[in-house]
Amino acid sequence: MIDILRVIVTVILLMALPGCSLFIADCSKLVDDLAAYRKCTASQGDSQAQYELGLQAFEAKDYKMALKWLKLAATPNSGRSAVYMPPVGGATYGTVMMMDTGQATTGHKGAQALLKEMKAKGLGGNITVR
Repeated sequence: MIDILRVIVTVILLMALPGCSLFIADCSKLVDDLAAYRKCTASQGDSQAQYELGLQAFEAKDYKMALKWLKLAATPNSGRSAVYMPPVGGATYGTVMMMDTGQATTGHKGAQALLKEMKAKGLGGNITVR
């Protein structure tokens, strides 16, 4: 009985942890400062903001920074994440459980095109474009 209760509590805690560990900032407070707002939303995974920061860095010829943001924007997202559940009771091994974390995306098309352009021009070092 205690093992079953422990499993239930562990599952509930693990389902709550992803939301707690993200520490999402309230970017809406930065709406008056477009640069700060864009950086805030980009750091939280907004592919359009990541693309805009990458484009801005590309135009400023900061190819290292452009690569950073453009790769993030261009990367497809499966919409699922693996969550590890430690062993409970007398178990030796833990379990990995897949959880839905949002809608799957194909990656930002503009960022993918700009990465291809950078690769064709030899800018930014070794670029792998999918």
